[in-house]
Amino acid sequence: MTALRSPRQLRNRAAAFPGRRGTPGCSRRGGLGRPPRGDWRTPIGRVLSLARPVWTVGLVVLAFSGCACERPREPWMSKEVPLVRVKIGDDAPAVSVAVAGPWRLVGADGDIATGKTLDWTRVQAAGGGIAFGAVATADGPVELHPAGDAAIYVSTPGRKRCGYRGFLRLLPTKKAEVRLVNVLPMEAYLAGVLARELLGSWHLEAFKAQAVAARTYALGRRDSRTRYDFDLYDTPMSQVYGGLDAETAKTWQAVRDTWGIVATYELAGRPVLLPAYYHSTCGGDTVPAGTVFGGATPPPLAGGTRCTYCRQSPRYRWKNEVVLSKADITEAMHGSSTTALRTLGPVVRVEVAERTGENGRAARIRVVDAQGQSVLVRASDWRILVGASKVPSTWFWIEDRGDAIALLHGCGFGHGVGLCQYGAQFLATHGQTAEQILRYYYPGVVLERAY
Repeated sequence: MTALRSPRQLRNRAAAFPGRRGTPGCSRRGGLGRPPRGDWRTPIGRVLSLARPVWTVGLVVLAFSGCACERPREPWMSKEVPLVRVKIGDDAPAVSVAVAGPWRLVGADGDIATGKTLDWTRVQAAGGGIAFGAVATADGPVELHPAGDAAIYVSTPGRKRCGYRGFLRLLPTKKAEVRLVNVLPMEAYLAGVLARELLGSWHLEAFKAQAVAARTYALGRRDSRTRYDFDLYDTPMSQVYGGLDAETAKTWQAVRDTWGIVATYELAGRPVLLPAYYHSTCGGDTVPAGTVFGGATPPPLAGGTRCTYCRQSPRYRWKNEVVLSKADITEAMHGSSTTALRTLGPVVRVEVAERTGENGRAARIRVVDAQGQSVLVRASDWRILVGASKVPSTWFWIEDRGDAIALLHGCGFGHGVGLCQYGAQFLATHGQTAEQILRYYYPGVVLERAY
């Protein structure tokens, strides 16, 4: 096991990395989405940032041609950039934290403890509260706040230790475990997302398109989860977030060149945030959002975008068949929240009941048990139940093999809605800008500044 570094070592490592002590500088040349000086200090900017923003009003339209401007020196410290709450890893009986600089531990009644640096400290749930090593025990949740730009470092069971910007909220759960929630400005969050969603060698324009999609998705999730204690997971359940370790000069370049830009569409005469879904490899065509996630399909997510640009993806066409035993499928169905699936007997038949267009992705899967009970399930839900890591996409054909089924002639990787990441990379390397990429995969989208 690798030894945990001391706060001094961590501080030196963070300081040595470009951009980790501050966002890289910005020239006065016009750039894609750079905010005008002082723009975030307007009344609209304050309204959008101080409360949960109402995205159907008050957005300032900004063309992707940009403007001659400069950003504040450390924009992630601006109160006007919205904060986002990211759940770090799984809840655990105990975790360890360290701070490479001055820190405060804050409870409901104010400061509980302070220090110049924090050596690795064990944190665990205790009696409905949090036991913070030998430092303090507090009732209810606590927050660990570093001073200035000091980083918080976290070590959790089964995961590589990682550093984070912002502050850390530590919450006790009903199962006597600790939940970690990283609270940080949106733009700093994005800098830790992009290199986990794209390959580091990819084109900057692909990174910029991804930044707009990821920002839009995160803001939408933020607004829809106000009654929960976090907005996003740090896994593919939301967007993969790697904290400080995932930041690079390129991710910060993409963030600052698209600062505050989101994708919207018109609904009832007003601009609303687009659920900016994206995926690795469409395999040839994108699909309507409603067939995958249910509900109404916004026009920019209507699917049908022809895309052969993701041919460089190793999953454009699956190299191998996927074999699933019917016993495993039965067990997976019993893990569903749907009563009809949980009560199925031994599965004897699985078939595609409906496709998205001729020879397209599976839209619905029919599962039949030994008693003849048949249940229709959305193909995207079936894929998650049996294991998205086993089944790359819902574009396949099923062959019955007695005690098992085989998924043959598979195409693509991911749900197939919205932006195709491998396709975006191809378009970027062939001269397309981030704006053009976004408009290709989200037809009719309107790009606006949210803050």
